[in-house]
Amino acid sequence: MRWRSWLVVAGMALTGGGAAAGERVPERLHRPISVERPDQALFNEAVLVFSNAARKAHGRGALRTDIGLSRAASGHAVNMARLRTHSHELPVRGQAELSQRLHRQSTGFTRAAENIAIDKVYRLLGRPISTKSAGCRFTYGDTGEAVPIHTYASLAQQVVARWLKSPRHRASLLSATYRRLGAGIGVDPEGPACGDLYLVQDFAD
Repeated sequence: MRWRSWLVVAGMALTGGGAAAGERVPERLHRPISVERPDQALFNEAVLVFSNAARKAHGRGALRTDIGLSRAASGHAVNMARLRTHSHELPVRGQAELSQRLHRQSTGFTRAAENIAIDKVYRLLGRPISTKSAGCRFTYGDTGEAVPIHTYASLAQQVVARWLKSPRHRASLLSATYRRLGAGIGVDPEGPACGDLYLVQDFAD
């Protein structure tokens, strides 16, 4: 299997789906992600749960969800997946930059920020994958267990953990300036290793 180089980088240790700081994860967020039609609302909720758990653990106030930010993030994630481009700027008229995307949703702000990431449809990051895996039937190299498709909770937990490990992403996620959050997901089912997930997290004051 030919995967992008970042797939073979050792990932962070993840817990089995519980949020940081004892936060409860609603059962609905443990649904597997639909590759054909991902549920933007569930992903937005899951990212909010894990982002606020991280903020609580670092003494920051909770963010509240914002429909305009969510729509801007979802639109950007879908466009990244469609164009197969991981970037804050895209050649999309009226949506090229974050400020344009927020204005398009009539979202007011003084300051705003954006985190983006790419993940896989299957839970392939962070653990060794067997070289005997074939097609979309992946198995973990350490246990032989089948690799499942991400749930909204597992994906949100993993990407928030990754953002926290990056100084620039962490600064936005834990900033006391921001009060609102919106997140979105885009799917490229033709991406290597049975699909890429394009993820966006938008903040505003």
